[in-house]
Amino acid sequence: GVLADLQCEEVGDHEREAVDRLMAERPDLILLAGDYHQGGGGKLDEQLAALRSLMRRLEAPGGVFAVQGDVESVAEVRRVMAGTGVRVLVNEVERVHVHDRRVSIGGIELAYGGVEAGRTLAELERRGGQGDVRIALAHRPDVVLRLRPDSRIDLTVAGHTHGGQVQLPVIGPLTISSRVPRNVGAGGLHELDGRRIYVSRGVGAERGQAPRLRLGAVPEVSLITLR
Repeated sequence: GVLADLQCEEVGDHEREAVDRLMAERPDLILLAGDYHQGGGGKLDEQLAALRSLMRRLEAPGGVFAVQGDVESVAEVRRVMAGTGVRVLVNEVERVHVHDRRVSIGGIELAYGGVEAGRTLAELERRGGQGDVRIALAHRPDVVLRLRPDSRIDLTVAGHTHGGQVQLPVIGPLTISSRVPRNVGAGGLHELDGRRIYVSRGVGAERGQAPRLRLGAVPEVSLITLR
């Protein structure tokens, strides 16, 4: 299960419905791709209890894992997830078992081009074993561009783009704020020279630089089946 870019000022029916829909699918593993709360001043303090209550509802046999997004610091995302059962990964690789499969998850920091992020990706690549599934979890999809075409990492999961928020027929998204191809930033499952990436269109909307609207880029929670 993938949940990205809640990006709310206040937890409301929209955010609760997103979690309801995801949990109704009973995912084996849940990945949170950043951007949880976007509000100025003391708004995070006001919404902290509501955010934690929302995150406590996320449960999966293989665990729930999160990375930092653009709108929060590492300290803030750790604060939001404290006591919820969500594991925050900052340049760390976690290995879990889901049914009879072993899954390795590498959580990449927001500065995906940095040395520590590179070391984490290299660790995910080098880990021993042949039958495990390897996932790079990041906020920005650009991290996939750091991988070799023959990468041992099976899937990159990201958010950030909101599918462009506005997509037009034929043209697609007007902007995606990313260096990946626009069709990739528009959302969904794609392959770049053998490197698979899933980009979530997310749940919320940008509350800073862009208008708070969506057109042709419907909010989503996602269920991915790994075989």
